[in-house]
Amino acid sequence: MVKEKKTQKISRRGFLFGGFRKSEDRESLKGAAKPIAACEADLDTLAQANLAYEKERYEEAAEKYREFVKTEPDNADARKRYGHSLYMSGRYVQARVELNRAMKILGKDNFSSLYLGLCFCRMGRGEKAAEIWKDYFNPSQIEVQREINLQLAMIETDPETDLCECADMVEKALCEAVAAAEKQAG
Repeated sequence: MVKEKKTQKISRRGFLFGGFRKSEDRESLKGAAKPIAACEADLDTLAQANLAYEKERYEEAAEKYREFVKTEPDNADARKRYGHSLYMSGRYVQARVELNRAMKILGKDNFSSLYLGLCFCRMGRGEKAAEIWKDYFNPSQIEVQREINLQLAMIETDPETDLCECADMVEKALCEAVAAAEKQAG
């Protein structure tokens, strides 16, 4: 069965300005791409959410993104940042829900797949993490891809695998990849 990619509803403003994003506004291993509001009424809430997210105040960011996605439920970037903020706050069940919603909007998405798999590991559901991570493919981040493949093999071959340790190892690879990218850029 072939999954159809759901088209994302985007405003003219979002379409126009989305193509001209600064490189730091695009998606990276450190975080999801900066969302763009479709209407001006939501700009303040979104700006507050983005600022909190960038300052790594994830609890505050999650609350602001929650407000924002009520008004723009099809904003996939906001949903990804909301899910990531929830994950970083230790709220894995809610993070799973939001990352699933982002994937329903986008179809296949590496950022959402990565953190959705981490959520399932943290929740003790290795078979679901393996299912999600099988769709993860990111040749531009070899270290992270390699670690996910290794943890995927561990989950599939050993039913006694410590899933929190799997998540810790993937997060460690993420941190190392982010540090290497920052060192190379700086």
